[in-house]
Amino acid sequence: MAINGLGVRLTAVRRIENLSQEDMSQRLGISRSAYQNYERDQRDLTAQLLLKLFNEFAVDPLWILAGDMANDPRLTKFAADYRKIGMALERRIAERGLSIDPEKKWDAIEFLFDEYQSIDDFAGENGDVDISRIDKVLRLVS
Repeated sequence: MAINGLGVRLTAVRRIENLSQEDMSQRLGISRSAYQNYERDQRDLTAQLLLKLFNEFAVDPLWILAGDMANDPRLTKFAADYRKIGMALERRIAERGLSIDPEKKWDAIEFLFDEYQSIDDFAGENGDVDISRIDKVLRLVS
């Protein structure tokens, strides 16, 4: 019996850690195809693998199994960072008086968030999202 939503939570952990499926499978000591089966909800986690997730990534086993986001502070940070980028983009669109298609706006947020996760110096001097990066993305989508 597959655990509902397990694959989504594993994918979230992997993305937060900025790992490919190959990298994640290596960190867990399993094959990539085995890991993909977990992400696709085609296999349930073993207790050994659940312990490995806890040891490697400090992921709350209860959250992995049950999906209670309140138990994993990294996901709270993930959501806060996503919101921070979305709000910065919205503010910049308003400041520039732009009209952006909602789908393109979400594409821009996703692009900026992926960049935010992979670049250490993404934030400006005061910790806010770098406006010059937002402007570059806005030029692409407007």
